[in-house]
Amino acid sequence: MDRAGRKVLLYTSSMLMFLSSLTFTMYSHVTPCLTPPSPHNLTHYTHHVYDSLVTPPEPSLVPLFVTIVFIFGYAMGWGPITWLLMAEVLPLVARGVASGLCVAVSWLTAFAVTHAFMYLADTYSLYIPYLCFTVVCVLCLLFTAVCVPETQGRSLEEIENFFRTGRTFTISSLRG
Repeated sequence: MDRAGRKVLLYTSSMLMFLSSLTFTMYSHVTPCLTPPSPHNLTHYTHHVYDSLVTPPEPSLVPLFVTIVFIFGYAMGWGPITWLLMAEVLPLVARGVASGLCVAVSWLTAFAVTHAFMYLADTYSLYIPYLCFTVVCVLCLLFTAVCVPETQGRSLEEIENFFRTGRTFTISSLRG
């Protein structure tokens, strides 16, 4: 993180997650799937989509590779760097309370995404939740470009001053 920079890793992470989510979206949209008999029993699938003359498609390794790319992208950027940035960006006087609030929001968001995924997949199709993830990855990329400062090599005082004085790093120029 210190060599590459936080923003570069967040950009790379967002792009890898975007590409894998987009691939999942396209793959799940064009690949016929077996439908469950009810939304409450996802382990028992019926073959009523296919008649006796058509065989189901062969299993593919595309979802496995795309999942690996997504996990790699998340693990190199948005997974660890958000927690590091939270510790660097939050002001010292509010860091304890704000960190606790960030953790609570993170877990509540994970809970909501888990339930929304199942609802969207059951109601519409599997590609709709992946399309939503793709849009979120684009928003993460834009958020990184607009709102996240590069904190590599900066002291906590410089970062706090960045947000206090209108987004300019002035302390480092005084060291001269």
